[in-house]
Amino acid sequence: MPRDAWSNRWKQRVDRQIADVIGDGDVSHLPGAGEKLDLDADSGAPAEWRTAFKIMRDHDVMPEWIAVGKESETREADLRRQIDERARRYRRDKHGADARRAARGDASWQRCIEAWRERIERFNRDVLLHNLKLPAGIRRRRTLDAEALIRRAAREVDA
Repeated sequence: MPRDAWSNRWKQRVDRQIADVIGDGDVSHLPGAGEKLDLDADSGAPAEWRTAFKIMRDHDVMPEWIAVGKESETREADLRRQIDERARRYRRDKHGADARRAARGDASWQRCIEAWRERIERFNRDVLLHNLKLPAGIRRRRTLDAEALIRRAAREVDA
């Protein structure tokens, strides 16, 4: 199911639940009714931006730098997952295969390592560009250490 369709289904479901709760319009019985909004939910953002962030979040609007940051999180998670999966597969093949298949696996593993270095380098360039566009006071994303990720994956293989 496409992401937008999934999002729309959830939005419709939430809207229905809100309508059910509101009913006749009296929401005074709900928890937090009459209390001030908690604007500290964006504690990582400068105080003067928090109200704007709350309004934007309530209306599914986000600045480009937030969207790019979320995309970076997804890319990083995918990259880490792919490295872990490939390391597990290589370990399984290496310990259970005949000599010829193990040699092919070794060559494939080396190609994967080179490809990961290139992908991580591109990812890090994108992160640096993203960080340059962030407003003052917003925490910068960290770049990935390609060699540390590869060493960790190699330890998985040798374990």
